[in-house]
Amino acid sequence: MRRLPVFVLLLASLTACHPGENACAAIGLSEGISLAIPPEVAARVTRVSLELCWAGTCVTESAPGGERVFIPTRGLPTTPVRTTVTLDNGKPYVLDVTPVIAYPINKACGDGVPVAKLVVTPGGEVRQGP
Repeated sequence: MRRLPVFVLLLASLTACHPGENACAAIGLSEGISLAIPPEVAARVTRVSLELCWAGTCVTESAPGGERVFIPTRGLPTTPVRTTVTLDNGKPYVLDVTPVIAYPINKACGDGVPVAKLVVTPGGEVRQGP
């Protein structure tokens, strides 16, 4: 008889979870550009500057260097953006970047924002990442 309350509690906790439902955490995702820099290059980068141009408007932002740099950019479109990346060496790397909508958890949770990922190669070149 003592096992009945334990069984009822176990049964109630198991039925409270619905494996078919998506759990959406209360987290957000910021729109902007992320830049991955390999350690051997990041050691020489103290500042990253970005100039982003779309629809006749340009925005210039900068952030401290490091292996992972994120530069928030409001109003980022999902169309090609002319991007100029300048590291400490002063050489501008110009490329067209197409931001994509990213979701904090998945599409079903909503709140997608435009983001773009850039990667610096060990040779110091900049390209759009996956």
